[in-house]
Amino acid sequence: MVKQIKLTHNEEFSCEYVVNDRLVSTSVDSKEHVFSVQELPCKIKINLNPYKVKPIVRIDNIMVNYGLAKITPWDHMLEFDLDLNFFDHYFTNIIESKRQYLDIGKEEIQKKIGLEDLSKLVDEIEGKIV
Repeated sequence: MVKQIKLTHNEEFSCEYVVNDRLVSTSVDSKEHVFSVQELPCKIKINLNPYKVKPIVRIDNIMVNYGLAKITPWDHMLEFDLDLNFFDHYFTNIIESKRQYLDIGKEEIQKKIGLEDLSKLVDEIEGKIV
């Protein structure tokens, strides 16, 4: 479950943290801003000043890719949705992106990254142990 959003940039910037169209907090110029996530699911908007700042986004201290996390970077804000299964969706997007890059099928990518179903093999091994 997502609990924290952290933005960092090499230059100072300020933010307004808006959750479900309600202003939750405003932060002053700094190179790092940390916001707590109090409710899920939610729609997050983070207004940025100066415009065109593209900070590194960490969700629960994990740096995320804007595209794979479905973060829309406007000139003046970042906009994205969070839900209870955010990291499941993020991981699925990573796998799908790799699959498209390698131009291979779903079964083949799952084998390459070790996500294939091994329950039959486990049962066979357990049967030989007993």
